[in-house]
Amino acid sequence: MKKTRITYEYSHDAIKDSVFRHAKALRLPEGWGEQLAERIAKATDAWIEDKDIVTEDDLQNFICKELEEVSPDIAFAYRNHDKII
Repeated sequence: MKKTRITYEYSHDAIKDSVFRHAKALRLPEGWGEQLAERIAKATDAWIEDKDIVTEDDLQNFICKELEEVSPDIAFAYRNHDKII
């Protein structure tokens, strides 16, 4: 049986919103969360620019690596968002 591939259009705003939601969930100051989210989204924009195809795992790993440098707590929450109860 052939697997169906789902593709998504990359969105700077979606990355930014996702990171910001995690920052808010951890109750970081809103201004810092917004700055962090924009920084990560811009870094992701630059990283993805020369890529033809990126998997969700590739994208998540890159974002987590970037987050790890500035906020290990958000990186953990981002990486485990579907596992946290």
